Order: sequence, then structure tokens, then C-alpha cells
Amino acid sequence: MKRLLRPFTRLTFRLLAFNLILVFFPIAGVLFLGQYEQRLETAETRDLTHRARLIAAAIAREGTLDPDAFEDVIHRSKIEDMRVRLIDSRGRVVGDSHDVIAPVPQRPPRTDRQNVLYRVGAYVIRPLKRLLMPPEQVEFDYYANATRLEGPEIGAVLRGREAFEKKITAGKQRSVTLYHMVPVVVGGWTIGAVVASKSTYSILQDFYVIRLRVMRIFIASILVAILVSIFFSITIVRPIRRLRVDARAVLDRRGRIRAHFMGSKRLDEIGELSRALERIMRRLDAHVAFVETFTADVVHEVKNPLASIRNATEMLHDVSDPADRRRFQHVIEQEVARMERLLSGIREISTIDASLVREQPRALDLGALMSKIVDGFRLREGTRIRFDIELGDGPLIVRASEDRLIQVFENILDNASSFTPPGSAVSVRVAAEGAVVAARIADQGPGIPEANLSRIFDRFFTHRPDAARHEPGHTGLGLAIVSSIVDAYGGTVVVTNAERGAVFTVRLPKA
Repeated sequence: MKRLLRPFTRLTFRLLAFNLILVFFPIAGVLFLGQYEQRLETAETRDLTHRARLIAAAIAREGTLDPDAFEDVIHRSKIEDMRVRLIDSRGRVVGDSHDVIAPVPQRPPRTDRQNVLYRVGAYVIRPLKRLLMPPEQVEFDYYANATRLEGPEIGAVLRGREAFEKKITAGKQRSVTLYHMVPVVVGGWTIGAVVASKSTYSILQDFYVIRLRVMRIFIASILVAILVSIFFSITIVRPIRRLRVDARAVLDRRGRIRAHFMGSKRLDEIGELSRALERIMRRLDAHVAFVETFTADVVHEVKNPLASIRNATEMLHDVSDPADRRRFQHVIEQEVARMERLLSGIREISTIDASLVREQPRALDLGALMSKIVDGFRLREGTRIRFDIELGDGPLIVRASEDRLIQVFENILDNASSFTPPGSAVSVRVAAEGAVVAARIADQGPGIPEANLSRIFDRFFTHRPDAARHEPGHTGLGLAIVSSIVDAYGGTVVVTNAERGAVFTVRLPKA
């Protein structure tokens, strides 16, 4: 079923279908012309009725069916576009307007039917064939050249009742002749009748001209629709297919990146899509590179404690002195603890992105949160170092997870307090800076070597002395976690050197 429906889901088919729907509006115009034709016919009928009654009234005033009086009435009525006959009580024709006034000659039949467009229209729209073919010029008068008129309508009018009749001409297409019959009453007696008739042939001819023009518009619209569909197919469908080909070539069967999207220079939505896909591929490539380098870093960091554990284990087999054995056992325990801290940090930094996606950020007062964190460090450090905090004026509201921001600033403050000598201070300042809220944390330690400033947020990097590097808690991942969290919230974190110590500045967008 899906295979059968697949062609109908293509953009090319949809565009063509949409354009073809639009071009069928001229056909709706043709149908409306039919209603308009009926209204014109109704107007013609009213005019015919009105003039027939006037002529019958004029003859009745004469009081006789005298042909001379009839001719005089016809001359005064000016009825070149219709035919009027006067009959007596037996239906015999007493007078005929065509004998008095030469009738307006019928226009010759148009050759529109032979037009190629007309034939195409009649073939395509077969149900409307009768409306599209012009009438042949046949005798419109049902009572042509008759000297005596007969029929139910004649009998009715001679009995004193007006009669109206529509006669459909013979031929392949309909053409209507309208008849209105009015009795001539003198002294309460019906002495005859006026039979007025008029053909709708001229109206039909004009309508067929209009229909032919509509058909030309229809055919032209179909051609334009096809051209527009081809144009859109070239400008939309083909670039999308090219994107599909590029997408298939990006990854190999194992899911490894082998190529990249070529960012399109188009200025339309397809160009935007191409550039968006190119950005996604760059980010994916960067993520793959991150995973690869992260794996290499993990292997490198784990190899060192493993090597120490292996060496200490081998030495345990070679020494018998209890003091040496306790020393090597202590090395093993120390390196195992280091590996546990290392693996915990690796697990945290590897899952931090997924955790941030699941967490729902909310509006937080960064000033109040920082005050709470600083109070905790004051209790922890006691009188060893001093913590000074300054909060700026105005709202200091950001959107983030409270737990994650606590993690960010605890890592920075922990790093600052570890480098600050006893009796010194760590200063904290939180203030608004335009569209962001900035938090600056400055210590009074030795600062960071200029060569290490660009690497301070790298994973497993630390500039601590070798002896201090193995102290509990220092895995080189704390500041890397800080950078990942701040970046996830659309902020930035930088580090600079001041006159005394290092300054960490975290900027987060205002809520």
C-alpha cells in the first residue's frame, strides 16, 4: 500500500496537483456563465411578454383583426429583433411582422467549434460537451411558414388565457425560441391572439465566444502549471534529492563519518537547511573527536595508577621487610583510591550533557545562591582563609538548575581556596552586566602560568606540583565540568591573572 501511495507523496506531484487545482477555477467560471445565461433568458422572456401584451392591447383598441391595422401597430412598435404573428379564432395567420418589417439577419454561425482548443476542451471535459459546442444555424421558428398555427398552447390562448412556450430546436446542441401568446379580447370575446417569438441564438453565440476564451485561459493555465511544477521540481526537489544523496554518503555502514554536507550558498530555505545540516555535522564531528580524545585521555590517566599498582604488586613479591611491604601496600591503596576518584569524575563528565537535557531549568537569584555557597565554605575553612562577597544592585536572575550552579561555583571556590595561603582572602562579586549576570571569584594564590591559561579547562589538566597532584580530590576534571555546565546554559567562563592570584569570571544570560 505504501508503495502505491509513494508517487502521490512526492513534492513534484503535490506541486502539480496544487497548480492544477488552481487552473480549474476557469471551469467554475464556465458553470457560472450557465447561470448567467439563464438570467439573461429570464430577462428576454419578461421583455417578450411585455411587448406582446402591448401589441395585443393596441390591436384590441382597433376592435378588429384588420391586416392594415396590424401593420400600423407593427410599424409603431419597432420590433425588428422579434417576430409577431396575428391569428384569428381558428388559428389562421392574419398578419406576420416579417411581411411588414424585414427581420434582422441572423449572424452566420461561428467557426469556434473547429478551433483546436475547443476540440481539446470538448475531449477533456466530456461531461460539459453540450455547453462547449456552439449551436448549428437551423430554423428557430417552430411554426415556420405555417398559415395556420395549431397546438395545445394555441388552443389555450384562443380560449382567453395567456400562454408561454419554449421550443428547443433540432440539432446537436440546444437553441431556444421563446414564445408568448396573448389573446386579443374585444367586448369580452376572444377574437384572435398575438403570437410573439424571439430566439436566444445570438445570446448563445456570444456565450460560446466567452467559453472559447475561457478554454484558452484553461489550456494556458495548464501549461503554466506544468512549467511552474517543472521549475519548482528543479529548484526544490532536485536540491532536496542532492541533500539526500549527501546524507547517505556522510556515514559508512558502520556509522562512521566519512564525508560532510557541502553548505549550500543558496539564499532560500533549502540553503538554510543545507547550512543547518552542515552545522550539525560539524558538531557531530566535534563530538566524535571529543569522544576519541576523551577516550585517549582516560586511557592515559588510568595507565599511570595501573602502572604504579603493578610495580608495587611486583615489589611485594620481592621484599620481605614488613616496613617495605606496608609502604608498597600503601602505594597500592593510594593509587586505587586515585583511580576511584578518576573514574567517578569520568562518569560525571561523560553524563553531564544527558543530565542537563533531563533537568528543568528555573529562575534563580544568583546573588542569594552565591551567598549560601560562600556561607558553606566559611564553615568549612573556619579561620584559615576569609571569604568576602559583594552583590551588585538590581535583579541577578538566571535560568538554570540550582544543583548544577552549586556544582560550578563549589568547584571554582574549592580550587581558589586550595591555592589561597592561610590568612588571605577569596573575594566573590556578583553583578549584572547588560544582558548577563557575571560572577567573579578571585584568590590570592600564585596565579596561573601564562602558558597554562588556555588549557586550564581541559580534561585531566592541572598545574599543581607533582606532589600535590595526587592529593585526594584533585583529578583535573573539576574545571572541565565547570566549563561543560556553563556552556550548556549558554554562558561563558574565563580565567585571568590579577596582581595577586587568579580570577575566574562566569557569565550567564539573564532570565
